[in-house]
Amino acid sequence: MSTNGDNHQVKDSLEQLRCHFTWELFIEDDEMPDLENRVLDQIEFLDTKYNVGIHNLLAYVKHLKGQNEEALKSLKEAEDLMQKEHASQASVRSLVTWSNFAWVYYHMGRLAEAQAYLDKVENICKKPSNPFRYRMECPEIDCEEGWALLKCGGKNYERAKACFEKALEGDHENPEFSTGYAISAYRLDGFKLATKGYRQFSLLPLRQAVSLNSDNGYLKVLLALKLQDNGQEAEGEKYLEEALANMSSQTYVFRYAASFTEEKALWIKLLSY
Repeated sequence: MSTNGDNHQVKDSLEQLRCHFTWELFIEDDEMPDLENRVLDQIEFLDTKYNVGIHNLLAYVKHLKGQNEEALKSLKEAEDLMQKEHASQASVRSLVTWSNFAWVYYHMGRLAEAQAYLDKVENICKKPSNPFRYRMECPEIDCEEGWALLKCGGKNYERAKACFEKALEGDHENPEFSTGYAISAYRLDGFKLATKGYRQFSLLPLRQAVSLNSDNGYLKVLLALKLQDNGQEAEGEKYLEEALANMSSQTYVFRYAASFTEEKALWIKLLSY
């Protein structure tokens, strides 16, 4: 495939996909280094079941920096993790990764490989109830879009929250959807703190998310900070201690715990872990 007609046909198909290249992620150029560092920190320090999406986002950042070969490596990491972590949902969950593969290959001028991934997406989307050739409306992809938006800064938080809300409509008790909604609510509270008339609302979503993800130390620290904001320091301290007892996420969580401990003077207790 090398003609202009082939190029336009592939591009038209790519624009129908649901992935990082079509989600209109708002990222300023001067925000790129910080975003990449935060993504790398999460991959290194946070033991999370959501790393498939993080590797996809890293691939997109690498592409924006002109590092398409590195982007392909990150997508391969995402593909491998998908088979390990979401084997029962691998087909639907792989749609975002395959879509990103198609876009990266397109930008590299490798149209045959781009088309091969488009074909993989099309095969999954072939369902009698699905009117689209290269996209599927499902809560798992709503959730993936929410995570991508959430990672890309405050101007994307409203849309991130809306994505998680949409995902939760079909499954109110889903731990991942609940986690995303709670974190987006918490971030939105902070982002709009100075907005006149804005009412903070993240406490209840955080409680719900912690109840569904009892081993998530990061969520517990956010809940502790929100409880502190509401004058409920004693309960917040309980969640903070539970979070720090979770060694798998301790390094990452410790950074956020500092916000609580500066006022509570618990540094000695924290450093004993």
